[in-house]
Amino acid sequence: MKRFMILLTVVIVLPMLGCSPLENQARDTAAALSGSIVAAQSEYQASCTANSSQEICRVINRGVAGENALITAVETYCGWTPTLAPPDPQATCVPVKSAQTALEAAIANAASLTVQIKGAI
Repeated sequence: MKRFMILLTVVIVLPMLGCSPLENQARDTAAALSGSIVAAQSEYQASCTANSSQEICRVINRGVAGENALITAVETYCGWTPTLAPPDPQATCVPVKSAQTALEAAIANAASLTVQIKGAI
Protein backbone atom coordinates (compact mmCIF):
# COMPACT_ATOMS: atom_id res chain seq x y z
CA MET A 1 0.00 0.00 0.00
CA LYS A 2 2.83 2.39 0.91
CA ARG A 3 4.58 1.80 -2.43
CA PHE A 4 1.31 2.35 -4.28
CA MET A 5 0.78 5.71 -2.56
CA ILE A 6 4.34 6.81 -3.30
CA LEU A 7 3.98 5.76 -6.93
CA LEU A 8 0.64 7.53 -7.17
CA THR A 9 2.16 10.69 -5.74
CA VAL A 10 5.05 10.58 -8.19
CA VAL A 11 2.71 10.01 -11.13
CA ILE A 12 0.49 12.92 -10.10
CA VAL A 13 3.19 15.32 -8.95
CA LEU A 14 5.79 14.92 -11.72
CA PRO A 15 3.61 16.40 -14.45
CA MET A 16 3.20 19.53 -12.33
CA LEU A 17 6.90 20.34 -12.03
CA GLY A 18 6.88 23.10 -14.65
CA CYS A 19 3.93 24.95 -13.20
CA SER A 20 3.14 28.50 -12.20
CA PRO A 21 3.02 29.54 -8.51
CA LEU A 22 -0.52 28.37 -7.68
CA GLU A 23 0.09 24.99 -9.25
CA ASN A 24 3.43 24.77 -7.42
CA GLN A 25 1.64 25.43 -4.16
CA ALA A 26 -0.86 22.69 -5.01
CA ARG A 27 1.96 20.30 -5.91
CA ASP A 28 3.85 20.98 -2.69
CA THR A 29 0.70 20.66 -0.60
CA ALA A 30 -0.23 17.38 -2.32
CA ALA A 31 3.24 15.99 -1.66
CA ALA A 32 3.10 16.96 2.02
CA LEU A 33 -0.37 15.47 2.45
CA SER A 34 0.59 12.29 0.63
CA GLY A 35 3.67 11.84 2.81
CA SER A 36 1.60 12.35 5.94
CA ILE A 37 -1.00 9.86 4.77
CA VAL A 38 1.63 7.23 3.99
CA ALA A 39 3.30 7.70 7.38
CA ALA A 40 -0.02 7.52 9.23
CA GLN A 41 -1.16 4.48 7.27
CA SER A 42 2.10 2.73 8.09
CA GLU A 43 1.81 3.53 11.78
CA TYR A 44 -1.91 2.83 12.21
CA GLN A 45 -2.60 0.09 9.66
CA ALA A 46 -3.08 -2.69 12.19
CA SER A 47 -5.03 -0.48 14.58
CA CYS A 48 -7.34 0.85 11.86
CA THR A 49 -7.86 -2.62 10.44
CA ALA A 50 -9.01 -3.76 13.87
CA ASN A 51 -11.17 -0.70 14.57
CA SER A 52 -11.77 1.71 11.69
CA SER A 53 -14.00 3.97 13.80
CA GLN A 54 -10.99 5.48 15.62
CA GLU A 55 -10.51 9.21 15.07
CA ILE A 56 -7.09 8.77 13.43
CA CYS A 57 -8.58 6.33 10.93
CA ARG A 58 -11.28 8.86 10.03
CA VAL A 59 -8.62 11.58 9.70
CA ILE A 60 -6.57 9.37 7.38
CA ASN A 61 -9.66 8.70 5.26
CA ARG A 62 -10.43 12.44 5.12
CA GLY A 63 -6.82 13.00 4.10
CA VAL A 64 -7.16 10.60 1.18
CA ALA A 65 -10.40 12.28 0.11
CA GLY A 66 -8.76 15.70 0.45
CA GLU A 67 -5.83 14.59 -1.70
CA ASN A 68 -8.22 13.32 -4.37
CA ALA A 69 -10.13 16.61 -4.27
CA LEU A 70 -6.89 18.56 -4.63
CA ILE A 71 -5.85 16.51 -7.65
CA THR A 72 -9.24 17.05 -9.26
CA ALA A 73 -9.02 20.79 -8.54
CA VAL A 74 -5.58 20.99 -10.18
CA GLU A 75 -6.81 19.09 -13.22
CA THR A 76 -9.79 21.42 -13.51
CA TYR A 77 -7.74 24.57 -12.95
CA CYS A 78 -5.13 23.53 -15.52
CA GLY A 79 -7.72 22.49 -18.07
CA TRP A 80 -6.55 18.88 -18.06
CA THR A 81 -8.98 16.09 -18.73
CA PRO A 82 -9.11 13.64 -15.82
CA THR A 83 -8.07 10.23 -17.15
CA LEU A 84 -6.72 7.02 -15.77
CA ALA A 85 -3.33 7.92 -17.20
CA PRO A 86 -1.53 11.01 -15.91
CA PRO A 87 -1.44 14.09 -18.10
CA ASP A 88 1.39 14.33 -20.61
CA PRO A 89 4.52 15.31 -18.62
CA GLN A 90 5.08 18.06 -21.19
CA ALA A 91 1.56 19.40 -20.79
CA THR A 92 1.45 22.97 -19.65
CA CYS A 93 -1.12 24.33 -17.30
CA VAL A 94 -3.51 26.73 -18.98
CA PRO A 95 -5.22 28.29 -15.96
CA VAL A 96 -8.99 28.32 -15.97
CA LYS A 97 -9.59 31.42 -13.87
CA SER A 98 -13.09 30.32 -12.88
CA ALA A 99 -11.54 27.29 -11.14
CA GLN A 100 -8.98 29.28 -9.15
CA THR A 101 -11.12 29.68 -6.03
CA ALA A 102 -11.86 25.95 -5.92
CA LEU A 103 -8.15 25.15 -6.24
CA GLU A 104 -7.27 27.59 -3.47
CA ALA A 105 -9.92 26.00 -1.23
CA ALA A 106 -8.61 22.50 -2.02
CA ILE A 107 -5.06 23.62 -1.16
CA ALA A 108 -6.21 25.10 2.15
CA ASN A 109 -8.20 21.96 2.99
CA ALA A 110 -5.26 19.69 2.13
CA ALA A 111 -2.89 21.80 4.23
CA SER A 112 -5.27 21.58 7.18
CA LEU A 113 -5.57 17.82 6.79
CA THR A 114 -1.77 17.53 6.66
CA VAL A 115 -1.51 19.32 10.00
CA GLN A 116 -4.20 17.09 11.52
CA ILE A 117 -2.50 13.90 10.34
CA LYS A 118 0.99 15.02 11.36
CA GLY A 119 -0.38 15.89 14.78
CA ALA A 120 -1.48 12.30 15.23
CA ILE A 121 1.77 10.62 14.18
